[in-house]
Amino acid sequence: MLKVAKVLKPQGLKGEIKIEMLSRDSAFWQRVENVYIDNIEYKIVARRYYKSFLYLKLDQINSIDQAEMIRQKFIFAKEEDVRSNDGDSYLISDLENCKLYDKQGSFVGEIVGVEKYGSADIINIKRHGADYSFPYLKHIFLDVDIRSKKIVVDIKKLQEVII
Repeated sequence: MLKVAKVLKPQGLKGEIKIEMLSRDSAFWQRVENVYIDNIEYKIVARRYYKSFLYLKLDQINSIDQAEMIRQKFIFAKEEDVRSNDGDSYLISDLENCKLYDKQGSFVGEIVGVEKYGSADIINIKRHGADYSFPYLKHIFLDVDIRSKKIVVDIKKLQEVII
C-alpha cells in the first residue's frame, strides 16, 4: 500500500471529503477505484478537482459526521493502482531515503524528508551531518531510480537553489 493523500476536512453535508494529494502526478486518481483509511476499504463513488485539491465521495461515508471521523487521516491505495507502466513516474514521498549523486557518481546527500507546500515541495537532505533544503524542481533530477533508491542530480542547478 502507498500513502497517496491526506483527508483535510468534510465538504458539504453528504460526506464528501477534501483531500490533499501527496503527488504532483494526479493522473493515477482516474485509475484508482478503491482507497483505504485505517485499513478499511472504501469505494470511490465520485471525484472532482478544484484548484490543487481533489474532492472524493466514498461509498461508506454519507454524512458530515462520518466524514469528520476521518479528518486528518491518511489515504492509501494499492501500489498497482497508483504506479503507471511507463516507469517514469513516482510519488514525491518515494524520494524519501533516496541517495543523491552527481553525474560523476559522487555522493551529494540523502533525502531525509519531503515537506509539501502549495507552490512547491521542499526536499530536505543530509550531507556530512549537515541539513540542507531545496525546492522540488524536476529539471534538477536527471535520473530517478526509485527501486534502487538512487537519484542523479544536476549539481550546478542544485547549487543554484539549495539552502
